[in-house]
Amino acid sequence: MDQVSIEIPASPVYVGVVRLVASGLASRLDFTWDDIEDLKIAVDELCSYLTGTRGRDGTLEIRFTVLDKGIEITGEARFAPGFTVKTELTDFSRQILETVADSATLDRSDGLPRFRLVKTRRGQ
Repeated sequence: MDQVSIEIPASPVYVGVVRLVASGLASRLDFTWDDIEDLKIAVDELCSYLTGTRGRDGTLEIRFTVLDKGIEITGEARFAPGFTVKTELTDFSRQILETVADSATLDRSDGLPRFRLVKTRRGQ
């Protein structure tokens, strides 16, 4: 399994970099155009929970794992001490993610907000 990791400032202006890496890897895996667009929507939705609309003081570490039939993307936020972020998806976000991803979670582990997203190629 190949892995690619990036670290970005916890700002929405850098989420496009995450989408770009995700779409590039999905293209390499022969995802359809629609599946690539779905993946970008899912990445955007989950990263937005961590960055907020104005950004936060800290960084996001994003890890992309290339699977035989898809891709797994995990994200972990490292914020300034004492800063917390909501890790509960709204019903609307949950509906979006259920539509565009095979699985998607947002939670807290070891005090850090994290997400996990899995998307497989259609027909797999």
